[in-house]
This record gives sequence, C-alpha cells and structure tokens, in this order.
Amino acid sequence: MRKSNIDNLWSLGFMRICMANFLLFASLYMLFPVLPAVMVSRLGISTVQVGSMFLVFAVGMFLVGPFHAYLGDAYKRKHVLVYSTFIMLAATVGYLFADTKLLLLAVVQGGAFGLAATAGITVAIDITNSPRRSAGNMTYALAARLGMLVGVGVGIWMFQLKGFSMVVYLSALCGIFS
Repeated sequence: MRKSNIDNLWSLGFMRICMANFLLFASLYMLFPVLPAVMVSRLGISTVQVGSMFLVFAVGMFLVGPFHAYLGDAYKRKHVLVYSTFIMLAATVGYLFADTKLLLLAVVQGGAFGLAATAGITVAIDITNSPRRSAGNMTYALAARLGMLVGVGVGIWMFQLKGFSMVVYLSALCGIFS
C-alpha cells in the first residue's frame, strides 16, 4: 500500500533532520546575546572588537558558500553536515579558553555553521518527496527560526542563572544532539 504525501513529509528521517536543524540553530544563537558582554568583561576588549567578531563570523559563513556545492558532490552530504557541526562545536567550546584568537574562532565557527546550515537543507531536500518539497522547506526553515528564538531565550536565561560556562556547555550539548 502506498503512503500518502503527508506521511512522507513527516517521516522519521525528515523529523530528525528538522530537530537537528532546530538544535543547530539553538546551539549557535545561545551564544549570540551573551558573548559580547562576556568578552568585554572577561577579556577587556572593546565593543568595536566584539562587533568585528560578528562581522568575521558572517564573512566565514559567506566564504564557504562556493565550496558547499563541491563538498556536497564530492562527499556524502550527511558527512559534510556532521563534520561541519563538530567543527562548529569545537569553535564554540574554544570560547571558554580563548583570550586571544577570537577572530579566528569566529571565522571557523561561521564557516562551519554556513556549511552545516546549507548541508542540512540539501539533506532535508534529498529525503523529501518532490510533491512535498515546498512544505518540507517551509517546515525545515521554521525549525531554524524556532531554534534561533529558543536559543536566544535559553542563552540569556542560563547566563543569568549559571553564567557563561554553562551557556557554552549547553550550547555544545545541543550541537552534539543535533
């Protein structure tokens, strides 16, 4: 018996990739609201330098764009997703130990996040049936937006409760589960 298109959209594989996307974005966005305050207070760097960290992060995201198509064709897309997620997590944990090299961490984290985000969407498209791709893309994007919102809220809440180290650990945990 043939499954309906709705059943195919909500397959276990698709739900897992949406959850992974949610956790990936939550992991990253937990750090965004608290990282500037911590870097200014802990390292004594200026707010301009903190702003440049976010600019370098964005540059890292965009620099990997042209290489994603090659990596997705040369290697399994799932492997590109998993390895780039682990590289992003390593850079995230690096913020606990960094006293310099923040720009390097930001560019590595940005590049790895850019690869993970684009590899994730290609994996999601690959496991979605053609007639349901539009709904699948919208659902996948919704998971990312929810991850951003939840990540920011949990990051601020955890920072107020337990401090920056706990935010980094929770961020890494979300990234591992993604």
